[in-house]
Amino acid sequence: MTSRERLLNCFRRQPIDRVPLSTYELCGYDFDAWYQKDPSYHILMEQIRAKADCLLMADPVWRYPSQEMLTEQTRRETANEIHEDKIIHTPKGDLHAHYVQKKNVYTIWQTEHPLKEIEDIDLFLSQDFSDLEVESSRMFEKQKQLGENGLILVTLDDPICAALDLFGMTNLLMYAMTERERIQYFLDALFEIILTRLRVFLKQDVRDIVFRICGPEVVTPPYLPFDFYPCFVTKYLKQLSREIKDAGGFVRLHSHGKVASVLDEIASTDVDAIDPIEPPPDGDITLSEVKKRYGNRFILFGNIELKELENRDPARIDALVRQAMEDAKEGGGFVLLPTATPINTPLSKRTEENFIQYLNSGLKYGAY
Repeated sequence: MTSRERLLNCFRRQPIDRVPLSTYELCGYDFDAWYQKDPSYHILMEQIRAKADCLLMADPVWRYPSQEMLTEQTRRETANEIHEDKIIHTPKGDLHAHYVQKKNVYTIWQTEHPLKEIEDIDLFLSQDFSDLEVESSRMFEKQKQLGENGLILVTLDDPICAALDLFGMTNLLMYAMTERERIQYFLDALFEIILTRLRVFLKQDVRDIVFRICGPEVVTPPYLPFDFYPCFVTKYLKQLSREIKDAGGFVRLHSHGKVASVLDEIASTDVDAIDPIEPPPDGDITLSEVKKRYGNRFILFGNIELKELENRDPARIDALVRQAMEDAKEGGGFVLLPTATPINTPLSKRTEENFIQYLNSGLKYGAY
């Protein structure tokens, strides 16, 4: 089977030759990605192209030209870091944010969030969100180039994820507890913005695209009590999922951490799949238990932790993959997935060896 056929059959609960193998953000056929150009990743990427099933992360670009005209950005570099400042001039006042990227580490830390006080919600919402433009030609070009080697994966923030980016973790959780009605109002407003973006995108042919919805982990233990989840997550997730599936897409919910208490809530929505089902102690439910209770409801993506791939040895990785297959392979509906992938360069030989073992073990134990 081709990777595209294998992944589609997995989502559709149809027969497949083996468990699909995903390497998450490391995609063998995303030739624009930074790791494709880094010599230290060369051997691993060749192995991934030969053995993995690609879910290529490629998003449309949502733009508001009027907002871009009112945003100032400055950038400076030090010996080890790249700093970027952003000032958004809203009709009701300015919002400031600061970002830092360490050289040779491919992620960006937001060290200052634009919303600091609860009153800043009004500043943010005073912006004009009516001149939305969606540019997706590059994404569809990547889909065409990908061909039979996999599926496109689009990432969509839910309202709580959008609020997290704007407030930061500490302030968002504090205001959720002390200003719950105001945060609920904000999430409702963000949902309308997100839904409008999504609907514009869904007017195009999105059949067989996988939509990864991010954000719900902020409303799982130990961050917020369970009673927040139905109104902060479920009610939005139901509509987002329904509209994506009506357009022919698949929905995969991304939620790290302790998800045991919210799995029934997630099961009440229309999502097709969940990831990454972290094992205890980082998570609070085993892969085998999720398979037993929800294996007929969700496609399970999981659950080999990055810290194992970066720090242990090939024998340990082989054992973890074998156990994951024993826990979730039976009856289909399982995709082997690491909980994350490396963001540093150069790639260590240990990580390289362990990822290659992960692929080889997946092929060894994954056949049906």
